[in-house]
Parts: sequence; C-alpha cells; structure tokens
Amino acid sequence: QGRGALFEGSGTHMKHLLPLAALVGLVSLSGCATQIGVDNPDNSTATWSAGTLTTTYKSDVATVFAAAKRALDGMRDVGVVGRTGETPERSELGELTGVTVFARALGDAQVRVTITKAIDANTGNDCTQVDVRWGLAGNAQQSQQVIHRISQNLGR
Repeated sequence: QGRGALFEGSGTHMKHLLPLAALVGLVSLSGCATQIGVDNPDNSTATWSAGTLTTTYKSDVATVFAAAKRALDGMRDVGVVGRTGETPERSELGELTGVTVFARALGDAQVRVTITKAIDANTGNDCTQVDVRWGLAGNAQQSQQVIHRISQNLGR
C-alpha cells in the first residue's frame, strides 16, 4: 500500500494538467500585440506580436535594406553568424518595394528581417516597415538589438 498510495489520484491531476498545458500553448501562439520601446528615432515604439517585432522608418526600402545588411553583418558579438540570403520584391517599374534578409545565429536560429514599403497610418506619408523575427518562436530582446543596429547604420 505504501507505493500505490504515492500515485493514488494521479490520473485526476493529469486530466487537469493537459487542458491547462494546451491553453498556455494556445495563448503563447496567439496574436496579442504589445508595444515595446526601441532605439529608432523615427518611431520609438515597436509592436511585438506572435514572435515578430515590427517598427517603421522614414527612409526608402533600399536605404533600410542596405542598413539591415550592414547591421546583420556586424552582429557577431550578439550571436549572428552571418547572412544566408535575401529575397527582393520589385514593382512593375523595377522599384524595390520589399526584401527579406535571412541570417543564422548561434544555435542554428534563423534571423529574418522583412523590409516593405508602407504608408504611415498617422501621416499618410511613405515609410518603410521592418519586421524582425529571431528564431522559431521569436526573441524580443535580440530583435530589439537588430532594430538598434539598423538605426545605427541609418546614421540616426
């Protein structure tokens, strides 16, 4: 009876543990958006949602793209091993309207910086949106570092 008493009622706890674990997993994958401060003189807050950090710059796509490449190339000190590729998007007139830059970080984490032409919701002016995702689930702190380095490379 000594050994059996230790596990007595364990099934009851497991019935409650599985739904709770499923709920925690669902909430963590939901699209809840949180405002996070970033080192971007054009927009001091970014939106953290579903593992991606999003901000905007008052520069064209080509300028932000060049700054993002320099930023990722200079981030070995925080674990970026190197860029692995890019996928540009162009308008019918050949204008660069977006590009995704891929890099690898320590632990084989993928770093993805997606740069797209956008319209500022407040002013109606052209801007460039930057989405940063570090790893499979996202990493807010490392993503903030990428935004910081892009801002530095834009000379701001």
